[in-house]
Amino acid sequence: MAAPTLGSNVTRSIAQSAQYVQEQWSREIQQPFDKILAAAKLVMDRSGEIADGGDILRVPFVAGVDARAKAASTQLTFDSPDGTAIAHNIDKHYYSGVLIEDIAKIQSNYNLKSAFQQRMSESIARQIDTDLMALYASAGSTVSGGAAVDDADMLSVVTAFDSGNTPAGQRRGIFGHNTKADLLGINKYVAYDQTGKKGVAVDGSLDFQGTIYGIDLYHSGNVPTSTTGRNLFFHKSAIVLMQQQKPKFEMEYSVRDLGTLIALHTVYGVGVERAAQVIELTRTTAP
Repeated sequence: MAAPTLGSNVTRSIAQSAQYVQEQWSREIQQPFDKILAAAKLVMDRSGEIADGGDILRVPFVAGVDARAKAASTQLTFDSPDGTAIAHNIDKHYYSGVLIEDIAKIQSNYNLKSAFQQRMSESIARQIDTDLMALYASAGSTVSGGAAVDDADMLSVVTAFDSGNTPAGQRRGIFGHNTKADLLGINKYVAYDQTGKKGVAVDGSLDFQGTIYGIDLYHSGNVPTSTTGRNLFFHKSAIVLMQQQKPKFEMEYSVRDLGTLIALHTVYGVGVERAAQVIELTRTTAP
């Protein structure tokens, strides 16, 4: 840089140059806002049944039988209500890995391991949620919501549940951002003069988590779009999650890499046990 002209006031320009102005870094590491996930906590958990190994879980089912009219002087007809067992594959092994090199650990003022582990945990949780939400492909019925979901569509979901003899309790629905906006726009779902009470769907304090027609509703940022948006409705016992190994951190120091290797991995399976109790509610664009 050229020498300043003597007698001139150049203090301001010198102070503003990069070599004279220090940078400040926050003492806190920020994390990105993550997608809202809902599926894993709402489905049936059969993890305890596969804790001792195996790659397939078979669930026996019995078939229904009908009453018969008794004819005089004729023997009874006996049914064999053996149903078809449901087979669930434990075939998913996912991981997330990070290398923290020694130079970064030595020179950094931050707890890098803690910060990165949060990102790794989120990635595994999102993968499990993604696999569960993909089970819309095994739904027993579909309600076409068109460009926007309305009250008639919700009533069609109720009818689909009832047609499948679905128990009234533990009916759940997971929907995306645009369907949330559709439902918030239905006055009788949210207005005090319609509902008679103030709820989270009304004041928005806890996102949209309410009950409509006996269905517990949950908003998610991970509802899939496959040509159309695929909102998912189901009874708790209709979809299962089987975690043979819940997410587990493994760590070791690597001389070859001069750093700490961190891996988070899990082994699990997902499946549908009762297709008649799984309903997809489509939206022609984003869910």
